[in-house]
Amino acid sequence: MNIQVQQKPIGAVLFQYDIYPEKIETVGKVKKVFSANGVYALKEAKMNQEEADWFVHVIRRLERIGFHYVVPILPTKYGDYIVRYNEQAYYMMPWYEDNTEFRHPVHPEEVMVEELARLHGLTERTQEYSEEVLEESYETLKRRWGYRRLEMERYADQIEGNVYLSPFELTFLTHFQRSLYMADEAEKHLSSWIEGAKHKKSFRSVLCHGKPSRKHACFDKYGTAYLLNFEKAVLDTPSRDLALLFRHFFQSRPWDEQEGQHWLHLYERHFALFEEEKHLFISYLAFPESIYQAVDAYKKKDNAMTELQAVTQLERKILTMNRVQRFMTSLFEKKENE
Repeated sequence: MNIQVQQKPIGAVLFQYDIYPEKIETVGKVKKVFSANGVYALKEAKMNQEEADWFVHVIRRLERIGFHYVVPILPTKYGDYIVRYNEQAYYMMPWYEDNTEFRHPVHPEEVMVEELARLHGLTERTQEYSEEVLEESYETLKRRWGYRRLEMERYADQIEGNVYLSPFELTFLTHFQRSLYMADEAEKHLSSWIEGAKHKKSFRSVLCHGKPSRKHACFDKYGTAYLLNFEKAVLDTPSRDLALLFRHFFQSRPWDEQEGQHWLHLYERHFALFEEEKHLFISYLAFPESIYQAVDAYKKKDNAMTELQAVTQLERKILTMNRVQRFMTSLFEKKENE
């Protein structure tokens, strides 16, 4: 049972933990609370009652199955894990420093890939086969992609009629056909996924973190990562979570197809994807949603970015799309040659 607090948020929430702060700092979306008993992290989250109950269930389940690579959630003095204040939910964690320098060479991407694989392996569950559920998932995603593609085709038709093209519009049109090719490839791999699942008459789910990224992990000085922010955790295909992590890697640093293959190999050392799951993983990566989002942001004309900034962002996303194409080609060419 959660506690409904009717006082000012921070002081009221800390009272539930018997924590009397000496100093409070804001670090991103977290309050860093200094007290005589230690340093804590207080996180404010937008979760309704059902979402909060699921979040607590996830954290407790991770404890039960022995997945120790998680920043723990601390109970209140009443034994509750969530404190509610009006529409907001709060939970407390011990403060974990996030190290960027380590005692020995560490590659954070490799560590996170392996820990995500361990999470998936420990929570793997074969679902009762339902062709209806598969078809619904397939059609829902295909419709969403089709709608997004149609939006971009209309935008391309609209700006092609302009007498003058802005640098952003010119960049978009120059690479538009390549984005359509990647959208086609995404649909092909999506079809390969559902055909494989139907043939096998089974599919599996895992506990997906939901938002895996470098900022949702704290590294100790030895290079061990502790995951946090399981607020969007969900039971779903491992392909979804892995694609989210890869997308984060792709957008945060330079990479090439060999490095992408290396990350996938590390993941599969701990949790091997089925062939149809690899097709689904690639379909998520191949669809050029990030480019479409750049167009959405540009069309708003809210002056949040200059023209140069908008073009630079779009060019980075196009570069990532081209690298994903090479990664996709190398992965499935390798399969065909085996």
